[in-house]
Amino acid sequence: MSCRSRGRVLACPILFVLLIALLTSPLVAEGPGYAADPEPIQLKAMRLSDEASAPTLDGKVIDEAWLTVDPYAAFIQTDPLEGAPASERTEVRVLYDRATLYIGVICFDSEPGKIVVSQSRRDADLTETDAIIMVLDTFNDNQNAFVFGTNPLGIEYDGQVSGEGQTSGISANQSGTSGSQRGTLGSLNLNWDGDWRVKSAITERGWEAEIAIPLKTLRYPTGVNRTWGFNIKRYIRRKNEQVYLSPVLRGSDVYRVSSAAKLTGLDLPPRRDVKLTPYALGAVNKDYTVATDQVVRKVNPFRDRNVGLDVKWGVRPNLTADFTVNTDFAQVEADEEQVNLTRFDLFFPEKRPFFLENASIFQFGAPQQIDLFFSRRIGLSATGSSGLPIDIIGGARLSGKVGGYNIGMLNMQTDTAFDERSGSLLTAANNFGVFRVQREVGRSNFGAIFVNREGTGGTAGRDNYNRAYGLDTAVQVTTNSKLFAFVARTDSPAARGGADHSERVFYNFANNLWQVSGGYSQVGDNFNPEVGYLPRRGYRRPEFRAFFQPQPKRWPWIRRISPHVSYNAYYGMDDNLIQTSMGHFHFFEIQPKQGGRFGTFAERYQDRPVANFPVFNAGGKRVVIPPGLYTWHQIANEYLSDPSAVVSTTVRWRHGGFYDGDFDAYETTFSWRAGSRFLGTLGYTRQNIELRYGDFHTDLVPVKLSYAFTTLASVQALVQYNNQSSLVSSNIRLALLTRSGTGLFLVYNDRRDTTDFNPYETLGRSFIVKYTRLFDF
Repeated sequence: MSCRSRGRVLACPILFVLLIALLTSPLVAEGPGYAADPEPIQLKAMRLSDEASAPTLDGKVIDEAWLTVDPYAAFIQTDPLEGAPASERTEVRVLYDRATLYIGVICFDSEPGKIVVSQSRRDADLTETDAIIMVLDTFNDNQNAFVFGTNPLGIEYDGQVSGEGQTSGISANQSGTSGSQRGTLGSLNLNWDGDWRVKSAITERGWEAEIAIPLKTLRYPTGVNRTWGFNIKRYIRRKNEQVYLSPVLRGSDVYRVSSAAKLTGLDLPPRRDVKLTPYALGAVNKDYTVATDQVVRKVNPFRDRNVGLDVKWGVRPNLTADFTVNTDFAQVEADEEQVNLTRFDLFFPEKRPFFLENASIFQFGAPQQIDLFFSRRIGLSATGSSGLPIDIIGGARLSGKVGGYNIGMLNMQTDTAFDERSGSLLTAANNFGVFRVQREVGRSNFGAIFVNREGTGGTAGRDNYNRAYGLDTAVQVTTNSKLFAFVARTDSPAARGGADHSERVFYNFANNLWQVSGGYSQVGDNFNPEVGYLPRRGYRRPEFRAFFQPQPKRWPWIRRISPHVSYNAYYGMDDNLIQTSMGHFHFFEIQPKQGGRFGTFAERYQDRPVANFPVFNAGGKRVVIPPGLYTWHQIANEYLSDPSAVVSTTVRWRHGGFYDGDFDAYETTFSWRAGSRFLGTLGYTRQNIELRYGDFHTDLVPVKLSYAFTTLASVQALVQYNNQSSLVSSNIRLALLTRSGTGLFLVYNDRRDTTDFNPYETLGRSFIVKYTRLFDF
């Protein structure tokens, strides 16, 4: 039987996924990590008699309130010696009163002078510094949790995790927790900013942290003697050691909520929760745009007042309503430039705070492949890779948990936008609506979504709408494996009469030695989620990925060896011909004891463009690749040094083919830390391409600078040069924060055209002052 014969393309990949599930099930694969999780560790929260007896937050766990609590101290290693006791003692205590949860942690250290502190800015990456990260599963559902973290300087690091950190098979620990992932769609949302306080200090015992989290910052069911899931991960960075309050498998992370300990004895009364966050904005803009020749003309006079308001109302302790009026995102950091040598649009992540809180509830599909809802479609035009801003008049959102259901409802209204130069309509006013529901059953869930875009106002015309709806599930097959699946369909007047559906099945398995996944998806020719992200349509796609990561004992300088392989391919929906494929073969990848990695890998590519497409069009040069089937190979070497060091570097070299020509690429980054306050990174990527149709090169130079005056006051600069767009862009942000990510922001943006090697030809610049303040009732 041929899997590529018509009518059988769907069956064979699904059988392949089921074969992976069988091979990784406990019936076949025996060994460490396959047994069911043990009984959870129990901790008891001690209730304070009154708020006056609460500890004083000074970073030292010495108050009388702390001394009345027996600490929990039996932390266990996951790395480097899985299952061994932690090399340094850690103590944790939990207190609470009617309004606040208090957590005291003492990170004992036999050599306090060697504690690594490399970050001092709110929400900075905690993986390369001594730090703690904790999860609070306030619904005790073994799937979802609030995330809080800090380091010896007392920075605030927070987020939300859903589905145990897995979305369509990609776990949070695989995707990383660094700032580079911030704004991407997934189950780990590091953009949530809660209202809480923390103080840390380095002492003669090591370093200590006192954390106070107002209960109204959290969402939970009320009642007497409630139980929450609770876990803490500690990084002992100079030893590259990770220890846990409640152990998790090495292939997982603290976000595996089902492995958390149980925090008992919580008496949680009803409470009132209303938060108002108004803003005021002043801006000076000058636009000399010649690249797009488009400037959005505002038609809503209220926008010129430069004021707005966000309201958060805790309808119930487990349900939150958000409202926004005259929304503005002037303080949001700029997009990072990317080089695009493909036929498809690039993905630029969402970074606007209103859309990112509880974003995982609205997640549906395969992230960055088939997304039914992508909030970046709201308030940004489709012009260019990043889009032009479109005024958001207002909106509302309701999200949270009702019984065993996660629910999310969103409604946003955008304004009409015209091209100021030509007077032509850029986009009509639109109303965007989303309804999402999930039913949780143990560690599995079943859900549905409905997404609607409808043109409003006199410029919208008739039948100006697009709708998408679907069903999905994530089934916990075994302790360490999960099966994801969805079916979806779209409906719009312009796309009737064709295949307007999409389906996907995906299986993921991970333990302390293997990470294996495989899946199959297909997208119809007329499937068109206009409020989602879909770079291509009309295909069938099998995919496979396998990681083998043993820890050798003979070579103490090696932490882990990680050879791995992955493959995916796109076949035409109608003709079953290969459209695109990519095979990645990492022959070896070695992770040294102190961090970083080095290795060698090869990749095989195929692509079948059906029409001429310009692979390069800049600086007066245009290179076009004609239709046909192309196959080429590349080999690469890479080296990444210890990222926690004062000076770190990345070097990557690629050589091989590109369509029917030759390809050479060199990529390097150089990072320097000056104490815990300054971090600078200089990058350079050069790609040299020689084709029969013309030679060209691409240059991408990002420069990132960050200086933290305090844990809540910092300045960041991003300067980028990209010869594909012939632009030098600058974004400088000064943030003076107060509570929950609010405060004073000063932002300067600058764009300069380099087409004629004249960096002084300014396309536009702006200076923005924005002040936001949180009022809590």
